[in-house]
This record gives sequence, structure tokens and C-alpha cells, in this order.
Amino acid sequence: MGKLDEFFRSLKGEKKRSELEVLEEIEASIRMGELESAIELAESLENESNRFLALRMVLRAIAERVKELASSESDEEHLQEMRDLAKSLIPLINSILNRRYRMLLLADLAVLFYRLNDELNGDVALRTAINMAENSPDVIKDILFELIHSGLLRKAGYAMKMVRDREKLDVVLVHLAELFYRSGDIERAKLIIEHISNPFHRAMALYYIATIEGEKDPQRALKILDAAFNVAEKVKDPEARFELILKLYDLKGKLTGEMPSLGEILSKKEVPPP
Repeated sequence: MGKLDEFFRSLKGEKKRSELEVLEEIEASIRMGELESAIELAESLENESNRFLALRMVLRAIAERVKELASSESDEEHLQEMRDLAKSLIPLINSILNRRYRMLLLADLAVLFYRLNDELNGDVALRTAINMAENSPDVIKDILFELIHSGLLRKAGYAMKMVRDREKLDVVLVHLAELFYRSGDIERAKLIIEHISNPFHRAMALYYIATIEGEKDPQRALKILDAAFNVAEKVKDPEARFELILKLYDLKGKLTGEMPSLGEILSKKEVPPP
């Protein structure tokens, strides 16, 4: 009824509400639990940034409601209501022309569908988001982070397989491993490193983690560095391997206070056996 209300308001000569006022009304509707009204109001927004903000608020409100229903062991009828609300957002999300906004909203929608045990719609939303984000590594990182953070590890693996550019994916995974390790989630960081296929990027992930650990436990950092050296030996490109070895030795020198000899470093430039 949002646009219809605006039409009748204009006939009465009333001043049209600003989009900020509409956003504030959406926020108030969400606080009162009136999610359908919030969705109708979101549809009336013309500015894509505002519509993106409104839809993200609605998605998070539905996700919060689903969490409450799960904890209270509510019946299937209420969960079905949430599924219907989630499905009603699909045309609104697809109407957004800004690719970045659409990708992020589809990723949020996928996670919501998975929480609602609607795997089919979740997979469709996730696949669409990943395909659209092929040239946007930062968006792929956000999508994978949300899946892993939500405990949807199997779906995160599914998303990784959909990324066609393995090099680009490895770069994203390096950043994710560092992010999780820095936040103290060591197990998830280890899991991510296992999915890095390129030895150069895997060694770089270990390098970043050793750098973080070096601030707290230098001995543990050195053990991580040893693992990074072992992985670095598998890098076939001699120039890339030499650049990597320099980084690893530089960090090792900072941790031990002893720099290696030039001959030791140069010996690592040899091409590893196939």
C-alpha cells in the first residue's frame, strides 16, 4: 500500500514524506514486529542506497525472529510465515540495479533461507550472488565470511567450488584466514588455510598468522614459520618463491634477533623438484 498511500496523499495536497522519514518508519515497524509493513514501505523507496539499507534491516530482523522461534521451539506454521516473508523479498532485491547491493542482499538472503531449512532457495540465492561477484573479490570475501561465521561450513565449501578463478579465491581465503585468526577463531582459520590450493598463497597465510602470533608467543610463531617454509618449497616459480622466502626470513630474523646468511637465502631460489 505504500505507493497507493503516496498517491492519495498527493491528491489531498499533503507533502510527500522524505525517504529519511520512510526509513525511520521502517525502523519503527521493525521494532514493533510489523515486518510486512516494513517490506511495503521499503518498496516505496526510490533511492537504491536507501532501499538497500531498508532491505538489509528487514533481512536481519527476519533472521533475528527466526533465531527466537528456534530457541522457543515454535511450530512450523510460524517458520513458514518467515519463509514466505523471505520469498517476498526476492523481487524487491532483484529490482535493484546496483550489482554490489544486489550481490550482498542475495548473500544475506541465502544465509536466511539456510536458517529456515529452505536449502533450494538458499542455493539459488547463493549461486546467483557468487556468479555475480566473480570480479569482486571483496564481495566474495564478505559472502564466505558470513557463511563461515554462521557455521554454514558445508555451504561455504559449496560457494568456494563455484568460484572459477582459483587464484582470486586463494587471495580471498588468505584475508579470511588472517581475519578469523586475528579475532581468536583459530579453528576456522586453520580450516580456511586447508582450502588454499596455491602453495604461495598458503605460505602467505601462514606468514600473516605468524606475524600476529609473534606479538604474543614468538616460539609458537616460529613453529608456524617452519610450516610456512615447508609450504614455500613447493612454489615452482623461482622468483615468487624467492620473494616469499625473503619475507619469511625477515620475520624469522625479527623473532629470533638473528638474520640468516645471504648464501642460505639464495639457496632457496633453486627450482624445487617436480
